[in-house]
Amino acid sequence: VPHHAPPPPEQPPAGGEAVPTPPLPAGQPGAAAPSAPAAAAGAPAPAAEGAGGTEDGAAAPAAPAAATAAAPTELPRCSADVQCLKRWERITKDMHAILSQQSVLALCHFLCQAGSGHGSSGEGDSFQMASEILVALAGSQAHLDMVRAELMRVLASLVSDIEAALAKCEATTAEPSTLETRFLRVVRTLAEVFKEAVKTRPEQVLKVSSFLEEARVETLWGALDRTLERLDDTEVTATPAQRLLSLGVAPSAVRVEGSSGLSAATSATLASNVQAAPPKPLLNRLLPLMEAFFVLHNGNAEAEQEKKEKEEKRKAKEDREKSGETATEGTQIAAGASAARASTPTASPAKREVFAEVAEASAVERSRFGQFCKKHRRPLNALVKQTPPLLSKSFNPLLQHMPQCLDFDNKRAHFRSQLRSRRLESRYETIRLRVRRNEIFMDSYHQLRMRTGEEMRAKIQVQFQGEEGIDAGGVGKEWYSALAKEIFNPNYALFVQAGGKACTYHPNPMSYVNRDHLQFFQFIGRVIGKAIHDGHNLEAWFTRGFYKHMLGRKVIPADLEAFDPEYFSNLKWMLDHDITNIVELYFSAESDELGQQKVVDLKPNGRTIPVTNDNKHEYIQLMSEHKMTNSVRQQIDAFLKGLHEIVPPELLSLFDDKELELLISGLPDIDIEDLRANTEYHNYTPQSEQVQWFWKVLSEFTQEQRAWFLQFATGTSRVPVEGFRGLVGMRGPQKFSIHRAFGADRLPSAHTCFNQLDLPDYPSEDVLREKLMQAVSEGHEGFGFA
Repeated sequence: VPHHAPPPPEQPPAGGEAVPTPPLPAGQPGAAAPSAPAAAAGAPAPAAEGAGGTEDGAAAPAAPAAATAAAPTELPRCSADVQCLKRWERITKDMHAILSQQSVLALCHFLCQAGSGHGSSGEGDSFQMASEILVALAGSQAHLDMVRAELMRVLASLVSDIEAALAKCEATTAEPSTLETRFLRVVRTLAEVFKEAVKTRPEQVLKVSSFLEEARVETLWGALDRTLERLDDTEVTATPAQRLLSLGVAPSAVRVEGSSGLSAATSATLASNVQAAPPKPLLNRLLPLMEAFFVLHNGNAEAEQEKKEKEEKRKAKEDREKSGETATEGTQIAAGASAARASTPTASPAKREVFAEVAEASAVERSRFGQFCKKHRRPLNALVKQTPPLLSKSFNPLLQHMPQCLDFDNKRAHFRSQLRSRRLESRYETIRLRVRRNEIFMDSYHQLRMRTGEEMRAKIQVQFQGEEGIDAGGVGKEWYSALAKEIFNPNYALFVQAGGKACTYHPNPMSYVNRDHLQFFQFIGRVIGKAIHDGHNLEAWFTRGFYKHMLGRKVIPADLEAFDPEYFSNLKWMLDHDITNIVELYFSAESDELGQQKVVDLKPNGRTIPVTNDNKHEYIQLMSEHKMTNSVRQQIDAFLKGLHEIVPPELLSLFDDKELELLISGLPDIDIEDLRANTEYHNYTPQSEQVQWFWKVLSEFTQEQRAWFLQFATGTSRVPVEGFRGLVGMRGPQKFSIHRAFGADRLPSAHTCFNQLDLPDYPSEDVLREKLMQAVSEGHEGFGFA
């Protein structure tokens, strides 16, 4: 220990005789520096240099010396004592002075030894101590240079050995190796060393990338990439929700006309319930290398740069708007939309993409980190499925910057885990509600509106007034179900049906007719958040744009199709044709509010700016934002305030809009008997053989397959709140109908606008089963789109 610190008490060794510990000379550069990890691991320490050193081959002094100075960044126990703090600073300075080059090199050598540390579960105490000492030494330029030079040499050697080992690896077998674990240990220490060095000397720019190139680490990623290519066919066991998402369409989205559908092989895979095999042994061996990759390529730099560029663009746009200029930058969706536009009779393919949900790849997605995640998403998901805590540790950059590469099942498991940990921190008592069934919305609102977000995370027990049910879980589910239906009660004027369809809802721009509408939206947000928090699925389905608002994402014109199909068609016509001298529009929107016509500018002085063939793309984007966002901004903000009181936005942002819909509503529980009771027949009767076979086959479908059928036949996989009697078609309320078709070799076809199924008169039940399953799975042949 340094000379000014009190020497440790003399402890008798195993032999019984006390051995005093002499103090070290103050400030003597050559004083011996014991290597704690070397002693702890039982490895011989190198001979110390200068005065006070030991003879060649002699054992190093006792370990506590270096251990005392191992963590200079930690405050001593008596941190309130100013003298103690000053003494701690002196200890740190003395540590930099007394540790010799040979001692530093000994620490580096020890860190690279084979040992019990594991990349995914943490190093042993000795390795951790060595790493902390090296990080602490980064405050000294001399020691930093020593550590940098030695770790570079060690890493270069490890890289060569690992590359040679990977070349011999097979995908099915892998011999145990400590090379990857040692490599990860050194890389982690290196990253912390550079981070600490930047803290103490911010004026210096320490480029980790140049160091890695010099150490030949960059060449290793090519070998890792080639090895992982042999594992990119790794299968992961998926839940029905995950398989449904893999269809590539939203669970409740209307089928897009002209959709390419699924291949037969993909359909067979999705329909199967085969459990995937465990990850191959080689994949587990590669885990430390993948963790090391994420340590060095975590996407943080690209994300910060992109954030900075977006902020600069935002400020530039504001400056242009203030000066009265026409700002078009940032309003185009597809790549190539910013190119010079020519006035032609029809729009180019790039222009049509303004309606496509195709955004330019972000800086993170274009980086090596993003490309690695996208290319090897299957092996990554297999490892996360096997070891979920990885997402909270070394795989966290994948979660933060590339969540789209994670399967819904993995994200949902992490999401639930995070909510559970937050729930354990809450110590609030159970909330007891007593509500009238016919006044469930107002009773629940008044009893919960004074509760804090923290209190709302506690358990809720419900008692329906005048009923005998005791809430052991079932009554609570009934409360959620009944309350979700009441949210869309037109008497509250809070939501409107999107595009005339009863299955999706959007905030009502005129909800202000109810003076408490913003408080109600906040309450609804809390109910949705509480249901997500507790894992309850609700009979609540919203427009694609509203889901995006929940996630804090920007809506695009394509989202307008399900919200207002007729207006969407008008905008698309504008995009596809030259509107010069055809339409007279301005950058403003008109609205009818209780009989009064109001004009809203889409941009500053928009009512005086005409829409031309050159700026129509901006008009389409701004009009879409007005209809789906700006006209209901207050309602959205109130809803999000309540939602985020229960579920943090950073957790919700892991999902996309389709996944969020599944998280809120789950897979639909489709009642075949209810559908049968609300079905009409044309050229068939309920007693027809084909009809009897049809209902028998449909009743044998799993819930997932029933959802596929419902989406195939009606355009949505969701059941209306009122049940199947509430199905809506192009002409308003329209029941499901089965029409006789001819040609036993044809597949069933559907007209989703009319909820109509054309069922050929098949000769047997087996043929009907085969054809119906094929049509439902493929979904793109034999459709009669209306």
